[in-house]
Amino acid sequence: MNKRVLALDVGNKRIGVAYSDPFGISANPLPVIQNDEKVFEKIKNLVKEYDIGTIVIGLPLTLKGEEGEQAQKTREFAEKLKQEIPDIPIKFVDERFTTTLAERQLRETTKKSKRKQKLDSVSAVYILKTYLDSLHI
Repeated sequence: MNKRVLALDVGNKRIGVAYSDPFGISANPLPVIQNDEKVFEKIKNLVKEYDIGTIVIGLPLTLKGEEGEQAQKTREFAEKLKQEIPDIPIKFVDERFTTTLAERQLRETTKKSKRKQKLDSVSAVYILKTYLDSLHI
């Protein structure tokens, strides 16, 4: 693996972001970006800045493993992103429990006042770790 992987935890208002090292070993959080009219421009800039070769998006499945309304919104977001960045493959990862894991980690390591602003990016780290682990199995 020479290019990095970018992970996105897509929400209605904010998007958590994380990126890998070029070897696909580590996952590093980036600041949250707002899901607004400039979101695709911001993601394109990240793709260039971090030499991204793949984008991984967390797919919010239900506990039964089914796609609900939020999963459909995430797929629509991915389709729009694919139109903006057609050369970069976009993959999905089951993101069930990533928020729970991120909350647990932040409770143990972060002051309460800082947790909310970091939650989405830490969730993106877990999405990215899930994807990277699947490559190394």
